[in-house]
Amino acid sequence: MSRQQRTARVLALDIPVALVVGVLTLGAAHTRGGWSAGQPGGPGPGEPPWAAGGPEITLLSPLGYACIAVIAAAVALRRFYPRAAFASALGAVAVFLLTVPQSGMIGLGPMVLTYTLASALPLRKWLGWTALAVPVFLAANADRPYFGLGDPETAAGYVATLSVLITPAAVGVIVRSRRENARREREQELRRSAYEERLRIAREVHDVVGHSLSVINMQAGVALHVLGKRPEQAEPALQAIRQTSKDALEELRGTLAVFRSPDGGGDPAPAGTHAADGAQADASSREPAPGLDRLDELTAGIDSSDRKVAVRIEGEPAALPAAVDHAAYRIVQEALTNAVRHGGGAGATVVIAYQPEELIVEVTDDGPARPGADHREGSGIAGMRERARAVGGRLAAGSRAEGGFRVRAELPVGER
Repeated sequence: MSRQQRTARVLALDIPVALVVGVLTLGAAHTRGGWSAGQPGGPGPGEPPWAAGGPEITLLSPLGYACIAVIAAAVALRRFYPRAAFASALGAVAVFLLTVPQSGMIGLGPMVLTYTLASALPLRKWLGWTALAVPVFLAANADRPYFGLGDPETAAGYVATLSVLITPAAVGVIVRSRRENARREREQELRRSAYEERLRIAREVHDVVGHSLSVINMQAGVALHVLGKRPEQAEPALQAIRQTSKDALEELRGTLAVFRSPDGGGDPAPAGTHAADGAQADASSREPAPGLDRLDELTAGIDSSDRKVAVRIEGEPAALPAAVDHAAYRIVQEALTNAVRHGGGAGATVVIAYQPEELIVEVTDDGPARPGADHREGSGIAGMRERARAVGGRLAAGSRAEGGFRVRAELPVGER
């Protein structure tokens, strides 16, 4: 919303309020003389004041009308200049009380302005301004000893006037407190959302980069091992390195594309890059998140002459929710990455079990026993646990008694 639109909206709401305040104040000032009881044609003995005729209309001086106009204008502009409007209204009230014998509802405008001050400004910024109301209302009885405080009726009037100012101030403080609490909650929610988004991207980058570098390192070791003895066997390892690095770059480009614009889309390719590279970046950013349909590609990059990955599917494969499918893929990916890093060249087994209400993902390796691994969960296991929890599932990871390591995730496929 532009500044002009906001100004028009505020005026559209405050000008009617100012008109109502002005009309009520003017009407009360005109009828400050009361009903025409005792006047010719007035009510008889024992009859209510309104039994015969209306109130007595008393006209004001031009200065009185000007004071009411100033109060109405201050109410209309109260949200633009709250302190100046309050001071102007108090000045108009002081002049009105000094020139008009009875005030009527002249305090209605200051009531509205007191609420505006309390709801728009912190306590330290408006409390001193409301204190100006005390000498203003004392000025109405400046010609009486001790400002009329010795008269119980006048003292009661002061108490009523003080209550008239305290009540809207208290309401304004409550409204401001609730508004500030709502604003802080929104800011905390935004910060929490930003943190969760950064955490999600960090998990994606960790999984992509960590897995790919582990596979590349393993395949490079295989290539170096056979290069001198069996050169013909080095080519598959080098091809795996090339394909793994290519896939990792494309997936990483798609993951980081969320930084380019607020809606996660890709920006045009920067100056100095080839058009094909920009088109490839846009295409990768539109690809769906990887799921279990790419499990064969994932395991193919790890298979080598001395390391095998077996995949076993149990149950009838069924369509999975996108979040569950992606979480299952990342859990398998990270578990295989840990097997490559810590399994000592042993093979691994991936079991995907489709059940009516859950998807069971279990990855085990045949490496040496790691008794201390259960107590040293790194970012990999923590990330897998967070992914399982994010879709309403649970994950357990730990060493096996017969050796090796096992990761088991139970992910719900229905509503939970």
